[in-house]
Amino acid sequence: MNKKNKRSIWLMVVAIFIGLLCSIYLCMERNQVETDTMSIEQALDYDAVVVMGLNDGYDLDTILQKCRDAGITSFTIYDTTLNKMTQRGECSLITKMASEVYYPQFGLRNENYEYYLIGKPKNQNDLYFDELTEDLQTRLGAKNAVVIDNPQYRILGIHGVMPALGELNLGIMSADANKIAKAGFHVILRPTNYSDPTPDKVEAFFRRADKIKNVSGVMFVGKEVLGYSPDAGERKGLLQLTADRMLARQMPFYMIEAADQLQYDKQDGMYDLAGLMHYDTVRVYAMSKEELDKITPEEATMRFYISDLERNVRANLYPLYKKPLHGQSLTDTNLNYIHNVSTKLSERGYHLGKASVMPLYYPNKLLLAITAAAAACGFVLLLNLLLPLSNRINYGLLVLAVLFGAGGAMIAKGALFLQMMAVGCAVTAPSAAILILLDYWKSQHITQKLGYGRVIRDGTLGLAAAVGMSMIGGLFIAAMLGNIRFFMEFDYYRGVKLTFLLPLIIVAIGYVRRFPVMGRQLATPADFTEFVRKFLNIPIRMGTLILVGFLGLVAIIFVGRSGHTSGVPVPGFEVVMRRFLENAMYARPREKEFLVGHPAFFLLVAAIYRKWPQLLHFFLVIASVIGVGSMVETFAHIRTPFLMSFIRGLDGWAVGTVLGILLICAIAIFQYVTTWLGKRVDTRD
Repeated sequence: MNKKNKRSIWLMVVAIFIGLLCSIYLCMERNQVETDTMSIEQALDYDAVVVMGLNDGYDLDTILQKCRDAGITSFTIYDTTLNKMTQRGECSLITKMASEVYYPQFGLRNENYEYYLIGKPKNQNDLYFDELTEDLQTRLGAKNAVVIDNPQYRILGIHGVMPALGELNLGIMSADANKIAKAGFHVILRPTNYSDPTPDKVEAFFRRADKIKNVSGVMFVGKEVLGYSPDAGERKGLLQLTADRMLARQMPFYMIEAADQLQYDKQDGMYDLAGLMHYDTVRVYAMSKEELDKITPEEATMRFYISDLERNVRANLYPLYKKPLHGQSLTDTNLNYIHNVSTKLSERGYHLGKASVMPLYYPNKLLLAITAAAAACGFVLLLNLLLPLSNRINYGLLVLAVLFGAGGAMIAKGALFLQMMAVGCAVTAPSAAILILLDYWKSQHITQKLGYGRVIRDGTLGLAAAVGMSMIGGLFIAAMLGNIRFFMEFDYYRGVKLTFLLPLIIVAIGYVRRFPVMGRQLATPADFTEFVRKFLNIPIRMGTLILVGFLGLVAIIFVGRSGHTSGVPVPGFEVVMRRFLENAMYARPREKEFLVGHPAFFLLVAAIYRKWPQLLHFFLVIASVIGVGSMVETFAHIRTPFLMSFIRGLDGWAVGTVLGILLICAIAIFQYVTTWLGKRVDTRD
């Protein structure tokens, strides 16, 4: 802290402290919202599981009981087709020629339809004919699906062409859905949109849904949500109708998570519908059958379990293996891995039942404004750590910072402003933490080598201080982005790779302004110019090329493994380590923290206390930023519950501290042994 700006710096610290108190309150409020929504819905495709069980020799009651024992709470049911219904024997579909040659008893010789749908005789109960008629008239038009008067049989004349007619999506059969409800399970409806949706057609779906009991939600099938129209003029009204009818019936919108875990599988109109429903939505994890067949049941168990823990997933839609494990039926193979997920979730405190729906939560505007204003003051603090400014200038900057932060939080609409502030916190907090500690050690004027015991002591305390200061930035991010749109990832944190790189650059600039590099301290533009000239004149040696290549590889992995896009793949041994940590700890710490950044921090202290080469000291300072930077960025994943992000940071700190201490001990032992051996050699000589 410079004497010329001491008062303004303390003012910044006070502002940050006030913002910290507000952010802690908002994080506690957010945590309450998250802990109140811990019910997980476990779902299977009803038709698929029944066919699987019957093929394994189980009756329907046994199949359903096995599903119940495995933790299944719901079944999905889809639109039917004429092909499905005829294969099941619930009706018959015959051609005009067949009606004349083989079925003269129907009396259809004078009718002129390409096909006839034949239901059960009128003296028998038919659960499907009326609904099939209604659906065909809705999809094809009343003129193309006409009920033919017959005293004995239920008959529908149809104009159409095969095979398209047989595969035409009709509606969900209420009789089938109510079998699920009667067995004590929830029903998840999976309709497809109409090819030319109209208000009457949308209403037809909901009239059918009203006949079905125990519906938990709607999960649309296909490229569009129900009511989406290619006509932009009609689209909004139809989607509003769908939203109103779903809300009135308390049917949440179940949205399947995208394969890259970012947002959702794309369906036209889905985000508009979610907004019209005031985000009355449920995030669903559904692995593809092809992906399931590539992995073991143990890995499948962990993927579903971790998805629920880390991404606000509240419904699991399970795929089924195509082949059984050795010694097991296919039914047992599939239900065993689902049972393992259910067990893990129950042990973690989750309830299995109807999916929890996140409430429409937004943080208090006043507290949000104070937090944002304090965050902006933190940006000014970082500026002073790079370029100390006078009190007078700082006062002016603080006024602008407060106006910008508070005003933006109160006035700005949408997520852009909050995303900007979050990126600023993610960059500022780890950078400031490392630079403040560098200033502290520089002020100690260490001239002699200090022992490894001091390295361990001060490394432990220093890392705790760095983690604590960085955690402030994480709390600010968690508070500012803590709202329903970020919870459910309709908005998400952008600029992840930038967040990782900027702190490295900022700390590198701060370092060269504090410590002499290549014999010069870069305090002025002229110093920087001279540094660049000398740097470019360094002779290139093989060792230098190897070092540069290694650092380039680290950079590729570091950047490529960050963010939401596909990058550097995760090797098998790392997957094994991750699964071990996920089972052993409340929240798996991130490798960049406990394997790279935090141990590097101990080496940084060793470099200062043991007088290691300046260039090595510089690279260790940069490496140490990785750990605290990663910890802050963890809080930007708002889909992950706040408590898990907080404990993940603590777990990474704890494991990183242990590894850092062990690393210093190993170096001390190695140095002691090599020194002892050197003395022995000298004695013999």
